[in-house]
Amino acid sequence: MWVRSEYAGELAVLATWLTALLPWSVSVLRESPSWIDGTFTVVNIRFVFLQFHYLFGIALGQQSLDGLVQFVFEIPEFVPTNQVPEGRLWLATAVLFGCMLLFSLVYYARDQWLEAAAERAERRIADAAPDALADALPAPLTARLTLDPVRVFGACFAVLAVAFSVSTAMFFQHQPTVPVGALFMWVFAVILLRVERA
Repeated sequence: MWVRSEYAGELAVLATWLTALLPWSVSVLRESPSWIDGTFTVVNIRFVFLQFHYLFGIALGQQSLDGLVQFVFEIPEFVPTNQVPEGRLWLATAVLFGCMLLFSLVYYARDQWLEAAAERAERRIADAAPDALADALPAPLTARLTLDPVRVFGACFAVLAVAFSVSTAMFFQHQPTVPVGALFMWVFAVILLRVERA
């Protein structure tokens, strides 16, 4: 569709690596707490594996490095108690993405081997599948239900997009949040799931 089939594998790997570099959401909140004279702005830039948490209006020297950067496994303890479910969902999604990132490295290094293994597994499944099941599903659907690594990446991107969109909606209840990388994940999922493989 939007990408030639011979480049679909490269796109899947590149999309995964790009997702690791893009923030999945950005939040901005202006606060005037009683314990400080004035107003400050909280900016959270959330990447898959870490978050930058900066307070504009408070001198950089008064903020610790632990307060500026949090790794994803620290998020459930760092956020206020009413945002712990968001942090846990983010952590679970980051674990999935970590597996996906490792898979992308294997696919980058051994793409022909991996595609051949997927083809062999597909043939074994097709030989073992009852004909009634194959007849019950529409032909276009059965053509897309494969163990093709590109489709696996597309399905993983769909899961990531749903999870990060839900996290964004949950964080939005507490502070205005824009789903920057989550939108790209939706696009990658659609492209990789719809690509016509030769």
